[in-house]
Amino acid sequence: MVLRVDAGDEASAEQVERQVRSLYKDLRAFGRYSVARKETPAPEGSMASAGYEIGALVVSGALSAAGLKALSNVLTAYLQRSRARAVKWEFEGNSGEFRALSAKDQSRLVDVVAARIAAGGEPDGGDGGNNGDGGDGGAPDRTAGRN
Repeated sequence: MVLRVDAGDEASAEQVERQVRSLYKDLRAFGRYSVARKETPAPEGSMASAGYEIGALVVSGALSAAGLKALSNVLTAYLQRSRARAVKWEFEGNSGEFRALSAKDQSRLVDVVAARIAAGGEPDGGDGGNNGDGGDGGAPDRTAGRN
């Protein structure tokens, strides 16, 4: 799963970097999953080594419903205390974002992601996230600030 910190359009690269380091530390302290910076290849023909994508982390390990619930708690706590606007996620062609959600919305989002993982990453027709097919991905919940 790839996580990207959305610090807003006005945020500098240094601000995004600080926020990513903070989330990285939180996820490492959580200890349930492996966390790494997302690497980007060096430009073709350059002698530079691979770099890191600004604002992106890769979370890997066995994703389960219980693990996702705990991960969502870490992300929600991070968002509530940081200046990040959202943490966007991508997993096997599906995407969505975490914002400072209510407990009800957080639980609903975890259920949708867990159902997609259980179905082998295939959209289950429920709401939440964009399944990449250009459809509406279900009824958006604008009050929760997610699609």
